[in-house]
Amino acid sequence: MKCFVIASALGIAAVAAAPNAAVPHADTVPFANITLENIQKIDISMAGGKHDKRTLHGPYIGDFPDPSIIWGDGSWKAFATSSQGKNIPVVVSNDGVTGWTLQAQDALPNTGWARASAGIWAPDVQKNDAGTYVMYFTGTNSNGAHCIGAATSRAAAGPYTPTASPLICDDANGGVIDPSGYDDGVNRWILWKVDGNSRGGATTCQGGKPSGSYFPTPIKIQRMARDALTLLDSPSTILDNQGAANDGVVEAPVIYKIANNNYVLFYSAHCYSSDDYDIEYAFSSTINGAYTNRGILARTISNLGIYGPGGLDLDPNGVNVVFHGRTNPNNGNGARNLYSATIAINANHAITGVNW
Repeated sequence: MKCFVIASALGIAAVAAAPNAAVPHADTVPFANITLENIQKIDISMAGGKHDKRTLHGPYIGDFPDPSIIWGDGSWKAFATSSQGKNIPVVVSNDGVTGWTLQAQDALPNTGWARASAGIWAPDVQKNDAGTYVMYFTGTNSNGAHCIGAATSRAAAGPYTPTASPLICDDANGGVIDPSGYDDGVNRWILWKVDGNSRGGATTCQGGKPSGSYFPTPIKIQRMARDALTLLDSPSTILDNQGAANDGVVEAPVIYKIANNNYVLFYSAHCYSSDDYDIEYAFSSTINGAYTNRGILARTISNLGIYGPGGLDLDPNGVNVVFHGRTNPNNGNGARNLYSATIAINANHAITGVNW
């Protein structure tokens, strides 16, 4: 989640667009009725070719996993996990409607303490009170474990310069991944996942039939100073996996405050390479309290050709989201394409889930 709020609600490029579809959710939810609508696949031009509102002409890129989105310096920017020959690729759209173009520049050319050869995961960018853009990212430390780092830039697209050392590590519990920042208007926060399923056990991400125990994969949150770089207080655990019910995995957290002053936490569950991977949500009356009343926002949508959707990021306007998904079933190593959608959050409406 980003802290740079835009009042407009521009849609994102409507290319290779699937029919509009409201995705039902799965539980009785007392806090809000949430639907995902106007789901559209985004093709990204590598050459900045001619385009209009529906079509791009020229070569496209398809792999853009774990996307995040921000408006900054007069255009929309989206970032992704290492791909396209870059540590952090960045794509730009001048108006958020007529197409996205991959930039030649690597947004994080120098990875500092993190081993570039191991990949850089799940970047998240926000703007602090001093006007500096802050990128959170996941990197691999000298012990071979994942840590969360921070990097700064005066320009939204970068290049970003990492701080000298990681921001958060937890080697003993499997490392930490998937950072996400949030500004509630008074306090800044950072969320992350403790990557317990990397320790093995009964996880769908291992080969063969899962066996052993499910390790905790808690989603944690911690307050930060207004510079978005300094940790304050201590972290709180706000969600964890439910074992076999979600294959021992919850990850990719993003928070949003809804109209009734409650908070919704969006996250992904199951293994990222499985068609069961999905986008879920849960609610809390306090930002750093336990999140309950879980529901499913989006999972494999065969009629739209989206398999294993996940990694949702929500712009602060509370309307536009991006996420990734594969275009073929049973293809866990396939490209994860970029999708956009709009989200409708209607607070104070209890609803009953729909069978898929």
